[in-house]
Amino acid sequence: MQRREVLLVDAFADEPTGGRPVAVDPTGSMSASQRGRAAGEFGTSGVVSLDGETIEYADWDGAQAVVAAATAGAAGLYNRGALEPGAYELAVAGETDPAGPFGVELDKHGTVTVDVPTATPEFPAVDTDWIADAIGVDVAALEDVGADLPIARVGSFGGTLLVAVNFLEHLSGATPDTGTVAHLLDDADASRLVAFTFDTLAAETDVHARVFDPEARGCERGASGVGVAACTAHLADHAVFDGERDEIAVESGLFLDRPSTVRATVEREPSVGGTALTSLDGSLAVPEDDDDGIIEV
Repeated sequence: MQRREVLLVDAFADEPTGGRPVAVDPTGSMSASQRGRAAGEFGTSGVVSLDGETIEYADWDGAQAVVAAATAGAAGLYNRGALEPGAYELAVAGETDPAGPFGVELDKHGTVTVDVPTATPEFPAVDTDWIADAIGVDVAALEDVGADLPIARVGSFGGTLLVAVNFLEHLSGATPDTGTVAHLLDDADASRLVAFTFDTLAAETDVHARVFDPEARGCERGASGVGVAACTAHLADHAVFDGERDEIAVESGLFLDRPSTVRATVEREPSVGGTALTSLDGSLAVPEDDDDGIIEV
């Protein structure tokens, strides 16, 4: 067994253990297989490490969570004194669509911005009743706002299905059924469903989003940077803010007790990101590369 330093960093978190957790290898001392084991131990989508001026992300579960990885990795390494403000690239070990690398900016306050190339929103023929049944809301809550902002799909990063909901009262009561959501997303060729409303809890945010993903515990994630990127591209396509807003703040994760805020520019190829908090800075016992033993914390 070997001991390796490890961080658990919460991307976009408003408070400790909020947002989306990402494991970070701060010294780059883990092998590829050890990073995979660390991701499994902490239940994260992958592990971030640093190689010179390149932030590397090993995407172990195929979630393509590149914005969360870049935000957690850059901010976590900065908070530890291992990274200076500046411009970097995020390289992904694993397939992403679109392929990387992705531009990353880290400022002196630890705020991270990621350039996200996003495809043009499409408008699939998905039955509204099916969506309402999948996420557990009254279909009228979708049809109301859907007349002006139709259901959309953005194909990048595994695909995001975007569904507007009229009021937070209805979105807050959503109870997703994992099997139905999985079937719906498979039919729509998407990996996640982002249901959103302009009815927010915080005065300083513009959109409230819930990210439903059948691969996540309870079928929901605390935040999704690529999901927000898809959402803002959709809003830009429909000129929702009439050109009056260059950037918006999206709150998420509040009904999972993982509150988060993701910021994004309102354009078809948005810049997305935020801050991150380190919830764990310690070491992990990992097996040798040829050892099939179990990780011990």
